[in-house]
Amino acid sequence: MARTVALWAGPRNGSTATMYSFAERSDTRVMDEPLFGHFLAHTGVDRPSRHDVLASMPTERDAALTSLLPNEHDDVLFLKHMANHLEGLTWEDVDGPEHAHVILTRHPDGVLPSYRAHIDAPTMLDLGYAHQRDIAEWAAGRVHVVTAESLFEAPEATLKALCEALDLPWEDGMLTWSPGGRPEDGIWAPYWYEGVHRSSGWEARTLRHGEVPSHLASLRESCLEHYLALKDLALTP
Repeated sequence: MARTVALWAGPRNGSTATMYSFAERSDTRVMDEPLFGHFLAHTGVDRPSRHDVLASMPTERDAALTSLLPNEHDDVLFLKHMANHLEGLTWEDVDGPEHAHVILTRHPDGVLPSYRAHIDAPTMLDLGYAHQRDIAEWAAGRVHVVTAESLFEAPEATLKALCEALDLPWEDGMLTWSPGGRPEDGIWAPYWYEGVHRSSGWEARTLRHGEVPSHLASLRESCLEHYLALKDLALTP
């Protein structure tokens, strides 16, 4: 039976690079945000790619959930989700006996300044920290938390620790990929994936923090509370 690894990320966390890593595995098929259409239809939120996503992806609950199912040839199916794409769904809708879950989170002082380049006034719904905290509780015992800081500062060690936690053999190919897009990229890639498309793999670096605008100070504090709780659960490479 195929195994499913569900990544629950926030924006600007390195989730696309992580998907590219798993796409390089010999045993894994990846899917890019298969619940995005349902999320947009259910919440009504605006995104740069909203029209194109709604025109090309399943928006009804049952169709969206059906798209998550592995096919007969899958060994490992890697689902890259944004954590907030759980809106309008239950945990039972997206969990299963062959599922492992990964939370990828980042300090809000790194997320908020970057995310404002696309969404000027983000909300907790946009950022997904509260959803990640819920997932950590719902999937307790089957969830692995990774911080973006660890992933970028020590990519090989962190990915090896994650593979070990997932009981997957390590493959050196996870550290590199060909520059440019992948066939699995979502239709929204032109708006968000420029940096990953210029890259050819992981290069160890320290993620920088930025200045959080004063009008987002309260949101920043709420996000930080969730982030610190998740960080306490994080894998140690």
